[in-house]
Formats: sequence, C-alpha cells, structure tokens
Amino acid sequence: MTDIQNLISQIGDLPTLPDVASRINREMQSESLNAKLLGEIIADDTALAAKVLRLANSAFYGLQKQVTTLNKAVMILGFNTVKNLALSVSIYALFKERPGSPIDVKGLWLHSLGTAVAAQIITENVYKKLGEEAFLFGILHDIGKIAFINAMPGEYEKVLVLLRDQQMPQADAEVEVIGFNHQRLGSQLLDIWKFPDNIIQAVKYHHDPELKTAKLDPQLKDLIRALFLGNQMAKALHLGLSTNPVRDEIPKIVWQSLNIKRSQLSNFAAAARSRYALLLEAWDIGSKDNG
Repeated sequence: MTDIQNLISQIGDLPTLPDVASRINREMQSESLNAKLLGEIIADDTALAAKVLRLANSAFYGLQKQVTTLNKAVMILGFNTVKNLALSVSIYALFKERPGSPIDVKGLWLHSLGTAVAAQIITENVYKKLGEEAFLFGILHDIGKIAFINAMPGEYEKVLVLLRDQQMPQADAEVEVIGFNHQRLGSQLLDIWKFPDNIIQAVKYHHDPELKTAKLDPQLKDLIRALFLGNQMAKALHLGLSTNPVRDEIPKIVWQSLNIKRSQLSNFAAAARSRYALLLEAWDIGSKDNG
C-alpha cells in the first residue's frame, strides 16, 4: 500500500460521492448506462432532477423550447451533456463552506466552473465534440483540494500560509506540509469513486502539461493541456477564487499541441467571460473573483 493509500485508509472525513454520481459511475463501468437508465437514476433524486432541468432550460444552453422531462433533455441536449450535468450538480454538494475556516470553498467552486468553461472553449477549437468532456475535467480538477479541506483543514490552512509567505507553487507547499499534492489525492479519490480513467488522468496531470512521463493517448494529452490552459485562463480572468491565484508558465508544447496562437486568447477570453456569466446565472450563485 502506498503512503497516499495508507493515509486515505486512515482518514474518516474524506468526502463521500453523492449517491446519484456513484450510481452513474457504476453503470458506466458495467457499460449498461443508456439514456433511459440515466433519466431514471436522476429522477430518483427529486431535488437533483429539478436542478438538472432548471440548468438545461437556462440561457447557458440556449434551447428554443423549454424541456419538461429528463428524457426530453437527453434527446435535445444529448446523453453526455445531461450525464455531466448530473455529475456536476452532485459534485457541487461536496463544496461546503466550513464555519470559521479561512478557505473560501464557494470561491473554489466558482473557479472550477470558470476552468470548466475555459477548458471547454479551448477544446472545442480542436475537438468540437469533446467540449463536454473537458468541461467535466474542469469541474473535477481541484477535487483533491476539497478532500484536503474536508479531511485535514488545519494542515491545509498551513499550506495556504506557506503559499502566502514563501510564494511557492501550491503542489510544493502541499508536499512540504502533508506529503503529497492535491493532484495525487484527487486522482486517487476519483479512482476510489470509480470515475473513468480519462478523468482520473486529467486530474492527476492537470499541473503537468508537458506530460513527459505519461503514457496517454495523444487526444487525452491534448485535453489535459486544454484543461491546464483553461485553469490559467480562469485565474487570469478572475473567474472564481483559486486557493493559489499565481499562474503557471505555459510551455511551448501547449500552444503546439492545441494549435493555438497567443493572438487567439482574447477571443477565447471573451467567450469564456460570456459563457461563465451565463453559467453563474444558471446555477443562481453570485460571482467571486481572484482580485
């Protein structure tokens, strides 16, 4: 058993995946998940079903006619969009404020939404049909931070003090205080929760866009680089509040792999701001920024 697996086995306060998300992942693993079953799983949670329908009918998706049933939502928006909507709503339940904590969990959720939107826009420039996948990567990329905040809030506050006082990379501060970083914890947690391997790898490598040692499919590497760039864009545009607003340097391989010129960033940024504003309206939560 590795150090991180040993720690996870000893901690009782790690977040538990909500039932709907757990059932969706279980059915995906068995390859039995289809549109009808997805609708039935979501419908079993009345509050979640209502939230999914409200999001589906929001300006963010721009439907011409209102959808009133989950089956109709799947037909019009598509299976993956509704599946990812349900997973996103379920994950949102884990982003709970802790009374008296200096850690801004709501701001971190908004940063995840901002990263999701930016990664989606960047990905759609390369792979039109994979934007939804990149969106979910963005929603989940910092789930390791939520696990840290839930399981060891005192230690994580020390991480933030180290960040503030020494201006070091967050992953390095986490390793110094705790022994491993949020990428490792997040990917391990997603593995326990039985998320697909592509999501696990995206979370594991979202701060390592060069991917020198990662044996991954070239397309997945592109999506991870889009996630990395989306994360930096969300910070630059102050979409939400990352626990570490300092931006990473963007290596050449990111521009080359995604076939993006720096001159395109202003268009991506404008689209991200617009889509993010619609998403905040859809989720009915106010904005909070890195500034």
